[in-house]
Amino acid sequence: MSVWEPPGRISLEGGEDLGKDSSEIARIWINDEGGASVWIAAFRLEDPRMFGYLMADTIRHAARAYAGTWSIGEDAALQKIAEGLSEALRSQTTIQDGSLN
Repeated sequence: MSVWEPPGRISLEGGEDLGKDSSEIARIWINDEGGASVWIAAFRLEDPRMFGYLMADTIRHAARAYAGTWSIGEDAALQKIAEGLSEALRSQTTIQDGSLN
């Protein structure tokens, strides 16, 4: 059975071996209208705090990725990401209607 993968996806080729028991926890896309489309497999992590730990690790990786892609230092990128996160959490404008998966 073939699964359709949308164009614009991040390739996992050349990455570390995830292992046979690995699980995808989240997918985040910017859709055609500029909004976020997010899928979260919450059933894989019983404690929501673990999701918070994963998001912190993801943010640190994002800062490193921005530093390696754009003319910005890793610390400055981390600060900008933290500012955006804080603003979005305070305003609650990023919550969109959608279905649970």
